[in-house]
Amino acid sequence: MKQTYTLLFILIMTVYSQAQHPTCDGTRYLNEVFPSVDTTFNVFFGVNTTYAGNVDSLYMDVYQPLGDTASKRPLMILAFGGSFVVGERTDMAPLCHYYTQHGYVTATIDYRLFDGLFVPFPDSVVFGDVVVKAIGDMKASIRHFREDAATANLYKIDTNFVFIGGGSAGAIMALHVAYLDSTDTIPPHIQMAIDNNGGHEGNTTTNTQYSSEVQAVLNLSGALGDASWVDAGDVPVFSVHDDNDDIVPYGQGYSTIAGFPVSYLEGSQVIADTATALGIPNVLITIPNSTGHVSYVNNPQWQDSVFTGILIFLNEILCPTMTSTAVELYSTDVLIYPNPAVQNITIELRDLESSYALILYNNMGQQVFLQENLATSQVTLSRQNLPAGVYYLKLVFEDIRRASVQSKIIFH
Repeated sequence: MKQTYTLLFILIMTVYSQAQHPTCDGTRYLNEVFPSVDTTFNVFFGVNTTYAGNVDSLYMDVYQPLGDTASKRPLMILAFGGSFVVGERTDMAPLCHYYTQHGYVTATIDYRLFDGLFVPFPDSVVFGDVVVKAIGDMKASIRHFREDAATANLYKIDTNFVFIGGGSAGAIMALHVAYLDSTDTIPPHIQMAIDNNGGHEGNTTTNTQYSSEVQAVLNLSGALGDASWVDAGDVPVFSVHDDNDDIVPYGQGYSTIAGFPVSYLEGSQVIADTATALGIPNVLITIPNSTGHVSYVNNPQWQDSVFTGILIFLNEILCPTMTSTAVELYSTDVLIYPNPAVQNITIELRDLESSYALILYNNMGQQVFLQENLATSQVTLSRQNLPAGVYYLKLVFEDIRRASVQSKIIFH
């Protein structure tokens, strides 16, 4: 059987009015230019009361490129996942380190978690309050950096380029920080939670003279309570999501904790469709046929597409090169046949414009074959002595603007 696999990585971009960021040089933000990172741990940024009434002091860890001479750098704030029940800021340390090496100042933050009783199981009203508390905490972290930029300027942040994101619960929080505002139609229980927690800015800090606005949001398997909260003119969004995620819905559905439904949410597919309809710059990477949740983080077949994709997405905001309102940045058509196969599989690439590496992983994620610097449009992959089973083929292109291709293959 002959199958065609097309990986489309679409970025809908509007023409940006601002000039390129002064640090843009064609390398920074796309490549690792800072091998070493300077980390400041336990930076206090706020204090507030949890759902159960406990006082919770909030801290962040801040990562800066060591040896960077730029006077203003873009900021990326990331939040961990864990269903608003578990998790800690160090969970996001590897991503912070990675993006700092590419030229960003990054921070991983605390936020208040649910510390109430699970018997009876908390309902959507309870978790609505917990999420609103977390939103206020993330907004306080944003204001902390803007206050620093206006005063001590320890971190040399360009306050015109503040990006936020997270995984799972952290992404849910970041999406609401970016898109939920007083102009939206808000359900009564959410509005009550907002009113009880200091309004839309929250009450984690008092420095509300500083803005909590952001310029883009990175959504790793998150969702919104209502995708209609995304309005025309809102900020760009990068999303990635497993298409059969049973914890945070890819489309419409209920989030779950330990199998219990919690709150109705509208996930990455609905958010991307809404953004596209409104002309908002956006990317959606879908992990197909996957029941996992944030499966791509530890999956070598998808890591490159996701984390390099974020670099390209943000680079287009910092260093815009777009001239049209809808551009397909890169797509790769690949024919893989026969699949399943007994011994040999043929791989054909159309419109080949870059050399590439061919990598094969077994079902445990272990690399079992590598061939680099390929430049032919057709190559034969031989099973050799590999046992029968499921494998994952990955093509990685030398051109950073061409997304990797992943495909499941089977040897009988």
